[in-house]
Amino acid sequence: MINSSSNRILSWDVIAVLGYTAAVLPFQWVGLQSPIRVVLLAPVLLFLPGFTLSTVLFPGRPAEDGSTENDESSRVGLVERAAISVGTSVGLLPLFAFAFDLVLGQVVGPTVAVAAVFSAGMALVGGHRRSRLSERDRFEVPIGRWIGEITTAVTDDSTGAAVVNVVLVVSVLLAIGAVGIAFAVPQEGATFTDFSVGSDRDGEFVTDDYPNDLAVGESTELAVLIENNEGEPTEYSVVARFERVQGGTVTAIEDAGAFTVTVDPGNSVTESHSVSRSITGDSVRLRFFLYRGDPPTDPGPETAYRSVHVWVDVE
Repeated sequence: MINSSSNRILSWDVIAVLGYTAAVLPFQWVGLQSPIRVVLLAPVLLFLPGFTLSTVLFPGRPAEDGSTENDESSRVGLVERAAISVGTSVGLLPLFAFAFDLVLGQVVGPTVAVAAVFSAGMALVGGHRRSRLSERDRFEVPIGRWIGEITTAVTDDSTGAAVVNVVLVVSVLLAIGAVGIAFAVPQEGATFTDFSVGSDRDGEFVTDDYPNDLAVGESTELAVLIENNEGEPTEYSVVARFERVQGGTVTAIEDAGAFTVTVDPGNSVTESHSVSRSITGDSVRLRFFLYRGDPPTDPGPETAYRSVHVWVDVE
């Protein structure tokens, strides 16, 4: 049935979906530069799941394209199908992530793999549904007609019209390329580091449950969370200090130690840091300054990349 010209399941678009998903699936785990990964994997996430599902739900060619079937419920035009493809794909992504959370207890990441397998499966089901229709009534992507129309437009007998058509085609391609580059290349403003202080509760970072009073000479341990969204491995330095604050002014400072840690892009680490003894007073805060690379000789809020603090009463 697959090789039959009248009942073939593997139409050219089904073969294209199967080939593309199989080719790009390994790039989920292969280390590539971010823009390249976006260009290669975006169609699998943002178009193919919805498009292949549309071939299952709407296997027929629109009536205005010459079909003879009377069932219009299985027919949509190319514009509507494209809109359905993108909208449905975006809507399916949270469901893929939810499936991970439901089965494994957490969202672990290879959503591209699920989207690719889903697209391949729906492409085969859609191909089977179309194979049950007459050839005249099956939906097909009219790539041959599009190529013929472009060729005719570019090779028009009128030289002036041909030039205009060529310029128009080049302009459209340049516009599509510009949008693709803008989408693929991350902007500088998209890079950042999350930095927070809390405590380690049974191996889980929480932003509460840290001590709010501390006697002089008593030691305690806090946890610092660093999440790297800088797009590259980054070495961080964290400097801690106690500050007595009176009337909004820092009147005394005491060093509380420092440490360094390297975090891979897209990952986070939780580091425990022990502090002890401090200046006395009711308005005392324990402050953490984060630096990319080595800290300056005189660390402070003016030079820190990020800073967080907690208030403690030191007796």
